[in-house]
Amino acid sequence: MEYLQKIGDKPIWNIPSLMITDDVIPRNEWGDVIILGGNFVRWYGGFDSYIVGKVFQPEYKLGCVSMGRKQTLEDQIEDITYTPYVQWREWIDILSQYHIGIHLMPTIAAGTFAMNCAFHGIPVIGYEEADTQRDLHPLLSVRIGDIESARNLAQKLKDDDGFYHECSIQSRELWEKLYSEEVFLEHMNNKVFV
Repeated sequence: MEYLQKIGDKPIWNIPSLMITDDVIPRNEWGDVIILGGNFVRWYGGFDSYIVGKVFQPEYKLGCVSMGRKQTLEDQIEDITYTPYVQWREWIDILSQYHIGIHLMPTIAAGTFAMNCAFHGIPVIGYEEADTQRDLHPLLSVRIGDIESARNLAQKLKDDDGFYHECSIQSRELWEKLYSEEVFLEHMNNKVFV
């Protein structure tokens, strides 16, 4: 957004993402699987997420989202179980059973993974350049490519129950404050688009 503000003289707004959660039941139990938020193409950063996810093994299993760019041989990675490619409504229910999310996607094009996880109070380690990551999981956000810091945060989440619960509660509260439907509508009603 800073870039766009410097090159033009028109007002610029960050239009927040929106989740309609009318019939979505928030997470009520915690599973023992870490969900990786991207496949093994550079665009999704699946390899970075996998390297950080390995910190949680063997106590936790690794799961991964099947997305449109999933590589043919990814299913051969023995320590990852893939969710099927499903519609969002089914995905949000599946997601609710995971313990921690890792989404180290260097292409800052979308932030719904961090937002969906925050709705459920699932802490996510991710790159701070994505607004939903930075806004909803501030204690777990790292600079693009900083795998060492991401691994350190993973170790802290694994070892420190208090830190895990702090991140979980914070993400849910921030989702309510920043990304609920009411906040979105208020934001949109206060903007004049030219």
